[in-house]
Amino acid sequence: MSGLTGEELASMVTHELRNPLNAMAGWLHLLSNAPGGAASPAPALASRAAAGMRRAVDEQLEQVETLGRVLRLAGGEPDEAASSVDLADLLQSQVDVLRATPPAEGRAVVLELGANPGGVPRAVVVGNAEALARAVTDISCYAMRNGVAEQPLRIALSTDADGPQIEVSIDAGVDRTVSIWDLFRPPANRLPMPLLHARLAIESAGGVLLPVSGSDAIGDVLRIRFPAPARGGK
Repeated sequence: MSGLTGEELASMVTHELRNPLNAMAGWLHLLSNAPGGAASPAPALASRAAAGMRRAVDEQLEQVETLGRVLRLAGGEPDEAASSVDLADLLQSQVDVLRATPPAEGRAVVLELGANPGGVPRAVVVGNAEALARAVTDISCYAMRNGVAEQPLRIALSTDADGPQIEVSIDAGVDRTVSIWDLFRPPANRLPMPLLHARLAIESAGGVLLPVSGSDAIGDVLRIRFPAPARGGK
């Protein structure tokens, strides 16, 4: 499913796990080399170092947990937590989470839920709700970090006979020959671990990620298309 070779996966894991370890090593070096020959670091420095170490440890633990999920998804392991997920409910809850994240400071996060035409199935997919929620958050935070500062992030949900579709869009700037979503184009084997997890979680629910070239009207867009529910499904 992932399209990753063993060498590419090893390279990605090494890079992702090294960053928090480097931070830990840096703080430990600072603590063990107190300025002025002091026997112990100043309380303010010790406090900063403890906070830095805690952040690095938390990041490392999160990376290890994400890696475990990536390996299970990449191996095609059945997801026992899969269930029916209402995408409208999921997006509404995640937008509230997104608005409280650091990348959203000074930026509007807009959610558009299109009305369903009569007879069109509801926006329901079968997948891991927690993994899909995390995917939406990680993709959106990536967009806010790489799109134009203070421009709104737009998340839109629509449905038609072909199935539900989510669009994540943001203004990518004047140069529209380059998309912030280009890293999702095939072979898409150089994704950082959070985005690789997002891609695998979406694919495990039957979804496909489709980067779209930006325009003045809609900005830089990533479309996430899910299959229509089977006849008789709810």
